[in-house]
Amino acid sequence: MNVLEDVKNQFRESMGRLAAGVSIVTTDVGNRPWGLTISACASISMDPPLLMISLANNTASTDAILKNKRFAVSILNNKQIDIAKQGSQQGKPKFFEKFVTKSNNKYLINNALANIQCNVENIVPAGDHTIFIGRVEHVDLGDLKDPLLYYHRNFGSFKKDVTSLKSY
Repeated sequence: MNVLEDVKNQFRESMGRLAAGVSIVTTDVGNRPWGLTISACASISMDPPLLMISLANNTASTDAILKNKRFAVSILNNKQIDIAKQGSQQGKPKFFEKFVTKSNNKYLINNALANIQCNVENIVPAGDHTIFIGRVEHVDLGDLKDPLLYYHRNFGSFKKDVTSLKSY
């Protein structure tokens, strides 16, 4: 194995050790809700409210967001592993009718911790991924529950009841 391949493999393993919240990116594909499971999501700015997602270049979601110029991010709770698995199946259709409610031409993942609607503000090519920066247009907050996490190629949950946590 050459040095570059070794670095890529070690980097992939190191990123697997970074616990991350699990979200679903939804967009329209053929006038149907399409969802993709992601962990690469972050707030970028509060004024204006901006959200960043990173998607592989070769996905239907990337193509659809480039076309539609909008997307939604739904933050999953720890009881939504089935939704996360549906959105992470490689090479399979990811139509999400059974997981969403359509409201004002927007798809909301049922029982998500939050559903965040964005219009594409900026697109940044980054290696084999595309970074989308979305301007947040609307947020629907769900019930406060334990989040779904992804760590070392496994879905899991927080060990403490989040309703008992205090803000500092």
